[in-house]
Amino acid sequence: MLRVSSRLVTRRATMCRFYSNGGGYGGSEGATVSSRGGFSDKEKAVENQWARSHDEEKIRALREALEHQKQETESLKKDIDELKKSVKK
Repeated sequence: MLRVSSRLVTRRATMCRFYSNGGGYGGSEGATVSSRGGFSDKEKAVENQWARSHDEEKIRALREALEHQKQETESLKKDIDELKKSVKK
């Protein structure tokens, strides 16, 4: 009976976890949370930089498309003016 009860005690002792308050280990509560701040800031900066460059590419493409449309419009206006002149004569 003594053997069985001693086994139960040792099993229970190995099953339970002991948490420290950071007393002798050089850390404080929440140390991992505060240490991640720098990494997430860098991650945000990289993401923002990518977003800006992506937006610049989109804007550049839109400006080129706008310029192309302006040229097309001018060409069509000239054609319309020429047709109006030819109809009046």
